[in-house]
Amino acid sequence: MMKKRRIQIVIIVMLAICIYIMNQIVFFKDREFERAVRDTLISSRVSMVDRREKELGGIIWKKDLERVQFVSINFREYKVKNIEDIKYFKNAKTVWFSYISSYDGDESIYEDEHALDNIYIIKKLRYLENLHLYHLKINEDIEDMFPDVNVSIE
Repeated sequence: MMKKRRIQIVIIVMLAICIYIMNQIVFFKDREFERAVRDTLISSRVSMVDRREKELGGIIWKKDLERVQFVSINFREYKVKNIEDIKYFKNAKTVWFSYISSYDGDESIYEDEHALDNIYIIKKLRYLENLHLYHLKINEDIEDMFPDVNVSIE
């Protein structure tokens, strides 16, 4: 009887440890957003300008993304459908979502109407100072939504 009780306690402790560890791991909802992060995460930046030589492999921990202060994703290269995963970048000061043209003078926009449906999640970023949205289809009045943030829309 006592041996059975010890086994139950060990199982409960192991389960609690597993739950704790799983809660520290980032699980991306959008595969393209994840690919953008894995391709461009360098130190405290996720930048469309700086690319890693080799894609970041393995587990991405929440604490690593909380250190990031600058997030920049090119929607032409990464066909992001849902920006909900921005929530992991809690300390970001600048968020830059754009659809960079392939040549000068290209005025095309990213046509996915629902890519920015979760833009309200960006409000939860504590230190956000700048929000840049270029050539993306916008359905809401973003400037009113973020009164304390420098918003730039083109």
